[in-house]
Amino acid sequence: MRYRFYTTSQSAWKGMLSAISGATKSVYLEMYAFQGDTKGFDFLSVLSDKARAGVRVVLILDSFGSYGLSSEVVQTLRRAGVEVLFFSYWFRRLHRKILIVDESVVFLGGVNISGAYAPWKDLQVRIKGKRLLASSLRSFARVYKECGGRKNVELSFLAGKKPVLRKARAWFIEHGIGGRWLGIREQYEENIRKAQQSIVLVTPYFFPRRWLLARLHEAILRGVLVEIMVPQNTDNGWIMNRINYFQIAFFEKLGAVGFLSREMNHAKVLLIDDHVGMVGSGNLDPLSFGWNAEAGVFFDRLVMVRDLSKILEVWKTDSVLFTPEMFRSRWYDFLLLFARRIF
Repeated sequence: MRYRFYTTSQSAWKGMLSAISGATKSVYLEMYAFQGDTKGFDFLSVLSDKARAGVRVVLILDSFGSYGLSSEVVQTLRRAGVEVLFFSYWFRRLHRKILIVDESVVFLGGVNISGAYAPWKDLQVRIKGKRLLASSLRSFARVYKECGGRKNVELSFLAGKKPVLRKARAWFIEHGIGGRWLGIREQYEENIRKAQQSIVLVTPYFFPRRWLLARLHEAILRGVLVEIMVPQNTDNGWIMNRINYFQIAFFEKLGAVGFLSREMNHAKVLLIDDHVGMVGSGNLDPLSFGWNAEAGVFFDRLVMVRDLSKILEVWKTDSVLFTPEMFRSRWYDFLLLFARRIF
């Protein structure tokens, strides 16, 4: 199994465009935010050119996250031969970020395709591995079908034999698609329960549900070092900043260590005992563990885990260590937490 990590939006875009440009058979892209405004990274032209050249190109977008993509651009893509579908529900979001090229390489992680995300840190992983690809294709086909896709070439992935991924060194996980509503939660709970030495969490929005709060507290009581990294300032402004700081301050009192990244960091990462890692699309908030469709990859391949650990050490070095003096709770913080949980 071959892999590569990308630690910024732009480095991931470069890798994704390179893979798409080399496609000879198919390009399957699922994206929460796709706006077509990534200066210097012309996804629209590359996807259109590939479709005109006879490559099967399917683009599945969340209707809310990609609302800025104009109907004219969508029609241009369709005229070029790109099949464009939208995931459109009142409360559910297609929050996944997946690219599969030629049924041989998959990109997974937190990277959106929009100019607003260009300066951000993030984490995307490129993997070539038969078992992981098989599960990724099956999952893509389920989303394709749910969004109204009817082409047999994609639906045929559903008929393939489901691989036993836990025998692999990396396995695909999903949530909110095809009746799988607990896949990612189960992996989080299982691995946090097993933690003996350390847990590292990276998330842009730290708003854990009660079960995650309980598992982390139990780990701290066992003597496990819990480290949590959030941005010093998020893209969601003052309210999300207050919630992040409130939660970090709470866990700091329990014995966890908080890190505030100086730049906006959109990565979603879990690292257990320097033994098991996870990179995905889901934030540590009620939406990602509730209504959203999410996807990611867990892995225990030693060299891959070591590379992830090195990335996290660099990020921690570049961050500010959270101290209690940085946040003073106010009465309205509880109202913010309650309102955020509801809405």
